[in-house]
Amino acid sequence: MRFRFSSSAAAAVLAAVLAGCGGGAARPAAFPDPGGPLDATGRALAQSSTSRLDLVSFRGAGGKTVEGYLAFSRRSGRHPAVVFLTGSGGSMTDLASSAVYFANHGGVGLSIQQPADATTWAPLVENVRRALDLLASRSDVDPKRLGIAGLSLGAETAAIVAGVDSRPRVFALMSCRGGPVVLHYLQYARGDTFYVQDGELDEVVPHHQLLLTIHALEALHAPLRVKWYPTGHVLDDAAYKSQVDWLQSELSAGRG
Repeated sequence: MRFRFSSSAAAAVLAAVLAGCGGGAARPAAFPDPGGPLDATGRALAQSSTSRLDLVSFRGAGGKTVEGYLAFSRRSGRHPAVVFLTGSGGSMTDLASSAVYFANHGGVGLSIQQPADATTWAPLVENVRRALDLLASRSDVDPKRLGIAGLSLGAETAAIVAGVDSRPRVFALMSCRGGPVVLHYLQYARGDTFYVQDGELDEVVPHHQLLLTIHALEALHAPLRVKWYPTGHVLDDAAYKSQVDWLQSELSAGRG
């Protein structure tokens, strides 16, 4: 599943972002958090001296069950937390190692399984908002230190969430296509901090569409770091490590 939009439409939306929306634009009420009971469950899978990995589930968009891998630090206190989102057709297993790495350094990481049959953004975005609800409800999470990291479709979803949910303030976007919906919601992401990582040889997302995301963030004057890699659409191990290291630094993961 991938949502495709014409480059001309994307350019038109970017032009609107650059031209309008003053500095105090409020986040729109689109993609509301469904709310209600989470009906969360969890089962321990593995643990080490520094962290534990659980298989969890919770009630997501449309009342459907969302599964995920939850890795959390065994240190006492409240810690920062990050939702990890894989790309189109991907598995929650893909970014479980990033969640564990984050937990091993004093955080809480949640890699969720998104539906493969979604035809709109709504279930994808709403599931992330429910995942944030789950993290914020935990006694070991500092709800003021939340972030989202995504690859490809996961990065696009994260960018949209940046425009509709004020809780996460740190976003790591890998190979993020600057489509019209992404660009529209990014204009409301003021005050957030971004790390954008892209492959110079991306064979899935055209180079100019990667640049549209970057230019939209530059237009907002948001705190922004951009790094290019000599890779294709899926970046290398060094990029994933850099992403989690950046999240740790921005959220002070070792502080709890």
